[in-house]
Amino acid sequence: MPDMKTTIIGALLALSVAGAATARAEEVLRFATWDTGESLAIQQAIAKKFKEKHPGVKVQVEPYAEGYDQKLVAAFGAGNPPDVMYMWNFPQYYTSLMPLDELIARDSAEIKPDDFPEGLMNTTRIEGKTYGMPSGFTTQVVFYNKEMFAKAGVEEPKEGWTWDDLRAKAAKFRDEAGKVYGFAVDAKPDPYDFEQFLWSNGTKYISDDGKEIDGYMNSDAAAAVLGMFADMARKEEAVTLHLGDETGGDTLFQGGKIAMFQSAMWDKADIDAAGFSYGVAPLPTFGDRPAHSALGVSAISIAKDAAHPDLAWEFVKFFSSPDSVAMRVNDLPVRKSVAEAKGMTKDPVYKPFFDILATSNTERHAYLKNANWGKIQDNLARAIEATMIDQGNAKAHLDDAVKRSKRLLK
Repeated sequence: MPDMKTTIIGALLALSVAGAATARAEEVLRFATWDTGESLAIQQAIAKKFKEKHPGVKVQVEPYAEGYDQKLVAAFGAGNPPDVMYMWNFPQYYTSLMPLDELIARDSAEIKPDDFPEGLMNTTRIEGKTYGMPSGFTTQVVFYNKEMFAKAGVEEPKEGWTWDDLRAKAAKFRDEAGKVYGFAVDAKPDPYDFEQFLWSNGTKYISDDGKEIDGYMNSDAAAAVLGMFADMARKEEAVTLHLGDETGGDTLFQGGKIAMFQSAMWDKADIDAAGFSYGVAPLPTFGDRPAHSALGVSAISIAKDAAHPDLAWEFVKFFSSPDSVAMRVNDLPVRKSVAEAKGMTKDPVYKPFFDILATSNTERHAYLKNANWGKIQDNLARAIEATMIDQGNAKAHLDDAVKRSKRLLK
């Protein structure tokens, strides 16, 4: 009969072996994100809930933060990518990502693809294949200072207003002594967002097949858009940003120096913190054409060489579920049902974000159409800035951008 010491040692060894087996059995799913702060904490909470539903699984959230792209490229290059990751630049990464169409079709009853707006899904597709599920989005709107409007006796913007309406209102706020303007135009806008104005005026940067820019980027409709913003600056209906002064439009709006500010969800929290009463209006239209908005969409994707592809898809489905979407309060809900359940599609502050999403579901951003778009875009950016500096000659500057860019189309 073994003594007590032998029994205890045997029991400890058994526990040790069992513990080691449990540790070996635990699957580690790696999830890379660019978020920090509250958004990161929400993602960690979602990961914890996923683990509760999948015992023996650990979701390792990897916050790459500002070095996101460099770290992601390095991970793919080393053959050790995260299983799932936040994604937006699909043209750069899609060859390293897993197409999701068959999985979405197989699990359509669970994932309910029709609950995701088509405009958001379009941003995740390359060459007809889907490489991510939308996780958050923003469209563009016009924030306006209700207190400034009331003081100036100017009628607040209404649904269906035009750029002519905005210009007429903006002119009434000009106060040279106080350095107050009605609006702000950017001499160095992000071309990604700027294309929304071309869409709204019936044109685009580049043909749908990605082969032509002549007659698109330099079309009369495109020149009219750019010329309008230059004219607003010339007539002082708007202050021009980023010409010798790096003060942003957000700072001017929060400081009561401009009455209207075109932006997106990323500025809402700071506007809330500024403490004044504000409203949200849709983007103005060019005449009777519907307004379109640029789409800022984050998505969640799976690495083609994921260590745990089946588990990664289970996590993507969980991350895309109504409960998880509702938890991401720092993002606009990517599911129609969640937005409606929260009352956001009727709330006057949030409604314009969703209304314009419904008219922004057909156009695809230029970077999705041509692999060399980044270089072409540099020429376009110079044309925009040159037009804002000399406050004219939009067509000539755009013609020059097209001439410089034609060789890049091939």
